[in-house]
Amino acid sequence: MAGMVILAILLVLGFAIVSADGQNRLEVESSTALAETALAVKKREIARNLEDYAVWEDVFKNLHQSLDFAWASTNGNVGANLYEGLGYDMAFVVRPDGQTVYSVLEGVPQSADAYSIIPAGLASLVKAGSTGEPAVGFLRSDQEVLLVAAAAILPPTIDASTIAPGERSSLIFAKALDKSFVQRISSDYLLDQLTVVENEDQAGGALLPLLDPSGEVLSYITWTPATPGYELLKWLLPPLASAMVFLGMFAYQVIRKVRRTTEDLEESARTVEIYAQTLEESEARFRDVAEASSDWIWECDGEMRLVYLSTRFSEVTGIAAANVLGKKLEQFFMKDNDTEGWERLHESAQDHVAFRDVRCSYHDAEGRIRICRLASRPIVSSEGEFSGFRGTATDISEEVEAHARANHLALHDVLTELPNRLLFRERLIYAMSDNRRKHADLAVLCLDLDHFKEVNDTLGHGAGDILLRQFAARLQSCVRPGDTVARLGGDEFAIIQSSSHQPADAGALGRRIIDIVKQPFHVEGHDLHVGVSIGVAFPDHADDPDKLLKNADIALYRAKQAGRGAVRHFEPQMDLELQERKALEYDLRQALLKNELELHYQPLIDLESQSVTAVEALLRWRHPSRGLVPPGDFIPLAEETGLIIAIGEWVLRTACQQALVWPGLSVAVNLSPVQFRHRELADTVSQVLQETGLEPGRLELEITESVLINDTEAALEILSALKSIGVQIAMDDFGTGYSSLGYLNSFPFDKIKIDKSFVTTLEDKAKSLAIVRSVIGLSESLSMATTAEGVETAEQAMLLQGEGCKQVQGYFFGRPVPALDMTAFLGNWKGFTLPTSAATDAA
Repeated sequence: MAGMVILAILLVLGFAIVSADGQNRLEVESSTALAETALAVKKREIARNLEDYAVWEDVFKNLHQSLDFAWASTNGNVGANLYEGLGYDMAFVVRPDGQTVYSVLEGVPQSADAYSIIPAGLASLVKAGSTGEPAVGFLRSDQEVLLVAAAAILPPTIDASTIAPGERSSLIFAKALDKSFVQRISSDYLLDQLTVVENEDQAGGALLPLLDPSGEVLSYITWTPATPGYELLKWLLPPLASAMVFLGMFAYQVIRKVRRTTEDLEESARTVEIYAQTLEESEARFRDVAEASSDWIWECDGEMRLVYLSTRFSEVTGIAAANVLGKKLEQFFMKDNDTEGWERLHESAQDHVAFRDVRCSYHDAEGRIRICRLASRPIVSSEGEFSGFRGTATDISEEVEAHARANHLALHDVLTELPNRLLFRERLIYAMSDNRRKHADLAVLCLDLDHFKEVNDTLGHGAGDILLRQFAARLQSCVRPGDTVARLGGDEFAIIQSSSHQPADAGALGRRIIDIVKQPFHVEGHDLHVGVSIGVAFPDHADDPDKLLKNADIALYRAKQAGRGAVRHFEPQMDLELQERKALEYDLRQALLKNELELHYQPLIDLESQSVTAVEALLRWRHPSRGLVPPGDFIPLAEETGLIIAIGEWVLRTACQQALVWPGLSVAVNLSPVQFRHRELADTVSQVLQETGLEPGRLELEITESVLINDTEAALEILSALKSIGVQIAMDDFGTGYSSLGYLNSFPFDKIKIDKSFVTTLEDKAKSLAIVRSVIGLSESLSMATTAEGVETAEQAMLLQGEGCKQVQGYFFGRPVPALDMTAFLGNWKGFTLPTSAATDAA
């Protein structure tokens, strides 16, 4: 009989080992599900962050319609903030033809090809992301695996049907599965020793393949799961071993005392049978535990009173089990936000059926609310009677907190803690619902800081960030608790105001904000003065949130046009004017591609030799339906959109090529202030001269005084770089702007051009003659040439010649004409003749 008992113990031990192994397998399954959840959360997070940028109209304007590298690389736009704030190692903008036009690697904007860095699978991901929601997947780059997301750059203000998926630029974010990224997942999701390995042989425990969008295994993540089964064996083996020793001694005594009385033997047999029954019940309990994912074990009777709690309960909650035993399940656990699960628990208790994944909460020993997940199965006796439930409780508080943190980051601006564009839109949808509109009228205000770029340029982005935080605090102080203040990106903010006194309250709020922003901002020892422009829109002219926000943005644009520091309410006419402007902008982009731009040339005459010494290249746009568009209608638009950079380079190249046809003549080209501030201007001029073969001395670049005002130091650096190439520099329209004699002394000018406003009134106004005489004298003293513009009569030419002006241009000598006509003009030029009386007076 003792041998049978020992055999029973061995069987129990065998079952315990099998049960422990089953527990370990369940723990692997549970942690694998948690790892899959972690990766899914990271995919949703990168998709949300990418979508925030892909729908940003400034990204569409500066990285799809045109390429403004300076804007994109500014921190807070698509620059270092992607790495420093959001943690993305790479970001790319890819045109529909596959060309990577903008790249940010580890926070540094630079030239790089996305398809070279991520050669396999990126094209398919970009294609998938161009038609709708962002496409996310794992891809490989060299020796590391990346989490990559791609989406079309398409703001809600653009009708998606107007741009086919194949014509959309794509924005790409990438995050390397490096050590810090993996450690963060390991910490947030309690996956011990989580790491990335190349093959299954390197796995240290649990394993999860990382698949690319086509299903191919790129690598694996592996971690060391908990081994609750082995912990159970550590607790179980010592008493079993002791029992085996005890039974061995007992068997020895039985053999020695085989002659004991029958009563003693029967009593011993009953004792062994009771002990075997206890072991069988223990085996059933451990088998049930192995079948459920566990943290701590609980058991209740048929009336749902807790009758058993494992030692792990006190370790997790800090509460002694004795303080809880005897309470009903619902007296300790509370309903969480999973109302459906709590109802399912009550139904299962009534129907005596198993339940799992019921989320609930409880208070630990310190009074903190903790979140856990319950799973249980009914206890049924050998007679088939229900006697209660036995199950597990898994504490998921840290997982819930991690999810809450991730959701907060996805819906709030990292810098100011204000709602971001996504949360702003959700609240705007809610505010525009029928329910809300019955109680209050609605206004949306779009705000943009004036002169914020100067703060970043002079004091750095750190100071700019401090200013944005202070500005956000001031905005919040201006609104009521029910209103929403959000940061949409960069220095662009928006407000949702609900009030029953619209539009008066919106106007009052705008004025309050303008007044409060006038107060200086104290940043790093500096008192900074900035302004704010505000656009306001109401639902009267918009039936959806996107339209309402767009209208407010249009009104903001009009406020900036009006001189900044103003509030403008949206009017339908503004939208029509904006559409007209966009149509003109689109046509202007096409003009460069369709060769609709052309240059006209006006001769510059040497009064002494009566010869044509140079020509000035003047830009014209011959629109197929509008006809000849005046430069004043499209040059400002080109400057505002950045198209002037490409147009200016075309003008420079075309003028230099044409000058080769006219040997000995110089060609003058006007530089836009925007073009002048472009940091690659000197390189572009040098490259064009090299490619066309024009001598640098035959090229004259004309700039206006306005380019010298904002940053004298930078302007001097650019002018010096141009002079080092060998080109001539002329100050155009001298005397009409912010004229300063210091400019002539500080900057390397070769020529001064007298504005035509002085030349036109030369015969009638003594002041104009005095100014012209002074400018000519000043030029001679500084060894600079002088050109008078706008000469339309022989008398004006005679007066200028008498004052010592050497070079003139104007309609009297020749109007701007196309290159072929200028060639004919040069061939027919025989000089000019002044009237006899004029010549006599001049003498």
